[in-house]
Amino acid sequence: MATYKQYEKKNGTKAWQFRAYLGKNPKTGKDILTTRQGFKTKKEAQLAVSRLQVEYEKGEFNQPKNQSKTFQEIFDLWKENYKHTVKESTYVKAMNQYKVHTLPVFGKKKIDEITVTEVQKFANKNVKKFVKYRDFITDISRIFEFAIRLGVVDSNPTKRITIPKRKESVYEEKRLNYYTKEELVEFLEFSKKQQPYYVYTFFQLLSASGCRQGELLGLEWDSVDFEEECIYIVQTLARGENRRLYLEQPKTNHSKRTISLDDETLAVLKQWKMKQKEFFFQFGLKPNNKRQLVFPNTDNEFLQLSKPRKWMLQNIKKNNLREITIHGFRHTHATLLLEAGVEPKTISERLGHTSTQITNDLYAHVTKKMEKEVPKVFQNIINS
Repeated sequence: MATYKQYEKKNGTKAWQFRAYLGKNPKTGKDILTTRQGFKTKKEAQLAVSRLQVEYEKGEFNQPKNQSKTFQEIFDLWKENYKHTVKESTYVKAMNQYKVHTLPVFGKKKIDEITVTEVQKFANKNVKKFVKYRDFITDISRIFEFAIRLGVVDSNPTKRITIPKRKESVYEEKRLNYYTKEELVEFLEFSKKQQPYYVYTFFQLLSASGCRQGELLGLEWDSVDFEEECIYIVQTLARGENRRLYLEQPKTNHSKRTISLDDETLAVLKQWKMKQKEFFFQFGLKPNNKRQLVFPNTDNEFLQLSKPRKWMLQNIKKNNLREITIHGFRHTHATLLLEAGVEPKTISERLGHTSTQITNDLYAHVTKKMEKEVPKVFQNIINS
């Protein structure tokens, strides 16, 4: 006998759960009741009940503990399904995250013996060490939800923990991961004078477009439109299995976009295109006329994703500049546009964000320049 119920998950999707009576425990004489959830359809839930009833009739429902699966074994089954649902680069990042953070802690444990307390301690420990600690809890939850669908466990312990919150000291200085206008100009001037022209071109375009570094490393000259004064973002360079570099679809549908450029940046790109042709001719390299990369390596192949950071640090250390991340140039682009009064919606479209909320959340800080203008604005309001 079983009852079925459809419910709504936290992400808004619908799923089915059941509560089933299988019979009496032959050892204790107590009723065997089990509740499981996470089924996509009612039919899937009904099939799970049927399997449990067969197990009960065969005397296999209560397996000895030494026959239960480890977290690693369930993970290995799950990852084969997951691999076919996401992009290769997403899969590789997820596997690395499991390998470093989750499997060393839970991999060898029997999955039906992992307790709420153990997961709570894991969460409490990581909140002190990592900004994205919530991702690790989600990783555990995925494996338990999969195990529930397989009928290996009855519940997901991550649903019963208290998610810890990061505590920041009032004395903790927040790092500004963007440049002011003056700092950006200084960085680009040093790069132009001291680094190869293609490196300067990369940072000029990175600053002027707000692109992700993978989008520029995957950019081809066919996607640079000098007449329309823009670039088209249609692909991105990513790392796949066995550290393979390849071109894939952008992060989201909104990431496919057209980005208009200023005259100076276009002039720099034109100059680099000429210099690139001269380089190919000098070293006997054949350009890929149909799909020539704007920023290839010296063998006219994909640049390593780590290269831009190395270029950036060379410039920063040599000239004693303030250090930001490569992604900080994207923040810089948005921050300077916000300071200039550009609407968040326009900035979101340039950055390829799915909504203005993402832009607002990322750049909710008020820069020093904007803060200094507030008293004048307030005084004008009062006087008017």
